[in-house]
Amino acid sequence: MEQWNTRDEIVAGLTRLEEEHPGWERPAAYAVGVHQGGETGFTLVNVGERLLPAIALGRACGHTSGTATYELTPEQLDTAIAGLSPAVGCTEMEHPNHHHWVEVSEQLRDGGGRAVAVFVASLDDAPVDDHDRAFRTTISGAGGTAGG
Repeated sequence: MEQWNTRDEIVAGLTRLEEEHPGWERPAAYAVGVHQGGETGFTLVNVGERLLPAIALGRACGHTSGTATYELTPEQLDTAIAGLSPAVGCTEMEHPNHHHWVEVSEQLRDGGGRAVAVFVASLDDAPVDDHDRAFRTTISGAGGTAGG
């Protein structure tokens, strides 16, 4: 399995993944949330940061650009997690999205619900659905800077 142990290797991997995903445009914000009991919640959001998880998630669900949401199958979430796995060996960086997505995957396998991916191209875009509205509420409550 491929491993990226340095920041330079991660940047090279990020560049390659982005180039291999035609039409890819980096989002202004994105996250994986959980939809359960009619509500969608987000405990980790990314606003203007963490580019590798964005492309890993985009590739897993087929997102390339624009503002959109996707209900993820367990397999798609696992694919996104696997897309981040080569970077976990780099100890000079934290990997909160990888850890969070693994926790979400385990939570959903144990207790139901569904993973949801939200991508926002521009924070000025209107929300596209209830998942996106919940995401916007989360990032506005976090001052728009909650980290990923």
